[in-house]
Amino acid sequence: MNISFPTVLLLSSLCFGQTKNECLKLFSDSASGYDLYGYKTKNEIKIPAKFLSTYSDRLCKMAIVLDPKKGWIGIDKNERFILRPFIYDNGPDYVEEGLFRFTENEKMGFANLNGDKVIPAKFDFVTPFKGGLSEYSIGGERIYENGKTERQNEQEHISLTDVHWIWGGNITEQGYMNKQGQKFKEVSPLKNNARMAITIDHKKVLLNKKGQIIKRYEK
Repeated sequence: MNISFPTVLLLSSLCFGQTKNECLKLFSDSASGYDLYGYKTKNEIKIPAKFLSTYSDRLCKMAIVLDPKKGWIGIDKNERFILRPFIYDNGPDYVEEGLFRFTENEKMGFANLNGDKVIPAKFDFVTPFKGGLSEYSIGGERIYENGKTERQNEQEHISLTDVHWIWGGNITEQGYMNKQGQKFKEVSPLKNNARMAITIDHKKVLLNKKGQIIKRYEK
């Protein structure tokens, strides 16, 4: 059988491409006396079992793992750090409408499960997306159910374990944003799969049920 040189190159490229894009599978190892987790191909361990827990049974582009020293982090197949998820209910933030919250330099943004930072971390607090919109705050801090800030509770040696809080304090800007990062001062309730909104520069727009601008109104 004769195979031309370009065909050989193509076959080699396909083979290497499959290996490069192959997702790693989760495995566990209890030899240390504890269940630790890592990732491997069918025949080879790529990331040794070192993580205390994981939220990802496969590693294609990113896995969320619990590192014993770094806490919850997102890593790629080469074990390089990608991001740090926002911690909610003692674990990584839940995925809502395809996105979850991450933190960077004490700010919050949104990423997807591929590790793409869809909305940069530039907000002091954001809520999960619902109906294509998230509420955001610039400025402010956590106010706990006893009415005190985190610093005040720490000064009084009050435990904050399982204590509920809301975002408040000195908020300089607050509103809504969609997944395109467009911000709104006001939004109306959803009606017939659409809602009215006012942008931060006081323009009236119409949003669909995914929070996307579908119409702009002239003054």
